[in-house]
Amino acid sequence: MSMTLQHIMIDLGTGNNNKINWAMTDKQEFIDIVETVYRGARKGRGLVISPKDYSTKYRY
Repeated sequence: MSMTLQHIMIDLGTGNNNKINWAMTDKQEFIDIVETVYRGARKGRGLVISPKDYSTKYRY
């Protein structure tokens, strides 16, 4: 079985689907995001939706 690597974007509600650029203080929150990305990757998706909306929580 041959695997190809590709980037997976995650919609966090911040407008930037490429990175998390704030300090995460809750371990469970991080685990939830990683699980979401993992499930999306298993299904072959290139974009996944975050389990939580970060549009108003973090301002930078």
